[in-house]
Amino acid sequence: MISFLLLLSAVYPVAGTHELRSLTVPNFWSSRPRLIAAFGNPKFFTDKYIPSDKPGVVLKFPNFDALFDEIVKVSPMAKQALTEDNPGGIKAINAADDVYRWKVTDSNPKRLVSHIDKIDNFQNKGVPIVRFRSSLRGPTKRRAECFSELISVQHLRQKWDVTCAIVDTIYDAASLDEVKKLQKEKYGEPTLFGIGYVKTKQSVVSPREQLTLCGCQNFPNGASVVWGMEMEEDQNYLFPKNQLKRMPRSTSHIWAVTFIPTGEETFDVEYVLQLEIGGFPGWLTGPVLVETIKKNISVCG
Repeated sequence: MISFLLLLSAVYPVAGTHELRSLTVPNFWSSRPRLIAAFGNPKFFTDKYIPSDKPGVVLKFPNFDALFDEIVKVSPMAKQALTEDNPGGIKAINAADDVYRWKVTDSNPKRLVSHIDKIDNFQNKGVPIVRFRSSLRGPTKRRAECFSELISVQHLRQKWDVTCAIVDTIYDAASLDEVKKLQKEKYGEPTLFGIGYVKTKQSVVSPREQLTLCGCQNFPNGASVVWGMEMEEDQNYLFPKNQLKRMPRSTSHIWAVTFIPTGEETFDVEYVLQLEIGGFPGWLTGPVLVETIKKNISVCG
């Protein structure tokens, strides 16, 4: 569910921002896979469950405190979303406030992706964490939800992801009220909560798959955070019943996309991802990720 940057629609040019017909996403599954022994981090889950929209299936509830504690440490805009009444987006970011030491790899406010930085071997996971920022024009409502649909609806995803064989939201929360009851008020209004499955096509490499819990939180200040986490191995029973053969998996250690409005039709985006690609050298992950995203944006912007 996380092999992408962003896909958003926009119709008007605006000074200081960039018009997007479609901002597409790279394919992170072009390398030789390996089986990964562990996936989701147990600290991101609680021992609580909520009903799904399928009879007899319950969904393990995330630890929002642990999840967002990690997210706000790497995403200044996510911290704005959670803590500020009037978040200022990219212009309000002070690099001196970063918890970790980031290496800037590209920074130019005139470019579609105005800022890229990274931390190599973040938290000793063997792969970098990469952060992207962009100022965009697009829909005034449901930006984050539209973003999610372009990932989770198969015919929409296949327009930009040629390797996608299957993408499906296999389980939703039966009621978002159940999510709201278990999360704290400071995490906003949950508008999406479910389990997604992705499988890639056979090509020069074997197919791969992911099983992720994803959600969207909207905040009173107009900001939104879309987040996702790998499911733990004890949740493997949630794999689709018609997909019995397990494939090599990639895993996301941290993934969050924050949207902050900067005007009636403009907004800033901060996208943070630490992705482990099975069989792909960690020191190559960052450059491949960055160049693929920049190429896709330049083609479709």
